[in-house]
Amino acid sequence: MGFFDRFKKQKQEIDDCDHLSTLGDDPDAWSGLDDDDLKQVVSVKFIEYGATQDGSRIAGLFALYRHSMQRLDVDERREMLTEFSAMIEGHGGLGHMGLMMFLAADTDPGIRSSAALSLSVLFDPAGRDELAGPEFVINTLVHHDGGAPGQGAALGGVLLLGDKRIMPLLAAVWDQLTEESQLEMTKARSGFVSEGVVEFWLDRLEEGCSEAVFGSAVAAIAKMPVIAQVPFVVDVERLLPAYAGGEPMKLLRRTRFADYLEEIRPRLEELMEKESEPKVIPRIFEFWREPEAFRGMVG
Repeated sequence: MGFFDRFKKQKQEIDDCDHLSTLGDDPDAWSGLDDDDLKQVVSVKFIEYGATQDGSRIAGLFALYRHSMQRLDVDERREMLTEFSAMIEGHGGLGHMGLMMFLAADTDPGIRSSAALSLSVLFDPAGRDELAGPEFVINTLVHHDGGAPGQGAALGGVLLLGDKRIMPLLAAVWDQLTEESQLEMTKARSGFVSEGVVEFWLDRLEEGCSEAVFGSAVAAIAKMPVIAQVPFVVDVERLLPAYAGGEPMKLLRRTRFADYLEEIRPRLEELMEKESEPKVIPRIFEFWREPEAFRGMVG
């Protein structure tokens, strides 16, 4: 049974996918659809592209999605992305390339970030290295994105996977990014503090970056324990792809904030010694020693 047939079987309320597909190919019909019908049409067209990867469909899909962005707010589009990602995972990765439409066509940084994360873990490696998903997303964003707004936010979505195996892939393209994209990456936020992300930013600080990126990366590290949902720094390994079978995330280590701060202290002190005035590295020590004192004060 093909992917499209499985989708039809699951969605009994949509008894005429061919009709919805035809509507999706007719721009004159889009304005006459109500929002729910429009969402169904978008989903069907994305599924078709994900299943066939037919490049001739791309221009029409971009036009359809741009129309949907004028009609559907960010929350509605994010809900579509979440549902689409869950459906792909449930079908063992079939149709994963449909996520490219959210990644490439949406203009909201949050949606692009979520789409990048989802495609990274749902990409079918087809016998290649298990890091094929993150590698594909990073390569697409760096070499085929055209510097579109939200590039850094999307790369931040990959960063938030927190898996140390992925960090060299991001480090390899860092110098190819504009300062704007680098700054966007520093805004990536998670309720979990991972060793991989902390070490990625420490590496960037040590290797050198602009003053603006330096300050923003330091702020990113400083805020991590303040916005964290659990009081630990974790070292994790993701199951890639997510439907390969097994636990979605392997916990390799967890360390209390105070203990991890001591581990990275030598690197921070060396950075602080080289830093010009006014120094911002001390904020990391301040926030990590007493994160509860700053909770609610930073975002």
